[in-house]
Amino acid sequence: MNETKEIFAFLDRLGAPYRAFSHEKTDVLSEKLRHDAAAGITGATHCKNLLLANRQKTRLFLLTMGFERRFRTGPVSRQMGSGRLNFAEPEEMARVLRTVPGMVSPLELIFDEKREVEYSMDKALLDAALLCFHPGIDTTTVVFETEVFMNKVLPALGVTPNFVDMDLVEE
Repeated sequence: MNETKEIFAFLDRLGAPYRAFSHEKTDVLSEKLRHDAAAGITGATHCKNLLLANRQKTRLFLLTMGFERRFRTGPVSRQMGSGRLNFAEPEEMARVLRTVPGMVSPLELIFDEKREVEYSMDKALLDAALLCFHPGIDTTTVVFETEVFMNKVLPALGVTPNFVDMDLVEE
C-alpha cells in the first residue's frame, strides 16, 4: 500500500523514534497484546480511532481513544463542540485520509492537505507510556513513546489535539 510507505517515509524524515512490527490481523485486545509480547513490547496502549462527522456533514473529527474504551456519541459530541456525531462515510475517509474503515489512525492526517479533520484524543492517553497505531494497514503496528507522539509527531502533522474525557462518557 503506497499510503503506508508514505507514512513511514514521513516518520523517517521526521526522525521520530518508533518501532514497527508486522502481525496477523486481529480485532481482539488479547491477541494484540500477544503480538506485542512477541515483538518484545510491553505496557503499550492500543488505540481505537474513529472518523466522525456532524449531522450536516460539514465537519470531520478524528477521535483517538484506548482500544477498550466505549464510544457514546452524545457525551463525546458535546465535548467536541458539535451536534450529534455519526461515523463518517467510507467515501469521506478515502477522500480526506486515503484510508478505509478499520485502518484509520492519526498517522493518516498527513494526507489531510486541506486540514478538514479536527483531531481529538482521550486525555487518559497522556498517562500511557506507549501508544500503538496502524499505519494505514491493519497487519502492521507502529509504537511510539507518548511523549514522542505528542511533542514530535502531532506538531509535524500540524495538529493540536482537543482532549476528551472518556471517563465522563463511560459513566
